[in-house]
Amino acid sequence: MASTFTTRGVFPAVPPPLAKFFALFPVYTYPANLPSKKRAPTTPTLWISAPAPSSTDPQDLLSSDVECLKWQAHIALRGLKGIAVRSDVSPEGAVGGRLPNLQLPSKPPGNMDGELLAAHTIPVWIDENMSALDEYEGYQSSECRDESHAWVALLEGDVHAALVRSLAVYAWPLTN
Repeated sequence: MASTFTTRGVFPAVPPPLAKFFALFPVYTYPANLPSKKRAPTTPTLWISAPAPSSTDPQDLLSSDVECLKWQAHIALRGLKGIAVRSDVSPEGAVGGRLPNLQLPSKPPGNMDGELLAAHTIPVWIDENMSALDEYEGYQSSECRDESHAWVALLEGDVHAALVRSLAVYAWPLTN
């Protein structure tokens, strides 16, 4: 009785019908995809959730997440300049798995990784990098201070509740 298998080393040859079938699905190999060169951050960078997909303006930097938007408003109303925004980061890559985060440039310069701050430590960093607190609590004026407090209260209260409700309905539609 003749066997259709031949031995070449350890592995048997593929039977001709199976070889013909595998020929329909050729295997292609590609060169390795090398990662781009990592650059050290030169300015503080706020990591936020991406803007809403319905946004048509490529310059739109306002996050679709209420928590990220709150910190964007806080930083803007405090008058901090030179803070970059990055929205291509997945929340899984953030501290505690939640955005926003603030990535600081490394000390000494040239080191690839800077410090990454969770959202609850951002105010401490802002206070350390602003001038000494005065009657305006580091804001430019009493109007900016009051506006910031109003925005934070609005975003943490009514807007946050409305967005959570709309996302819950979108994720789990109510059935009639």
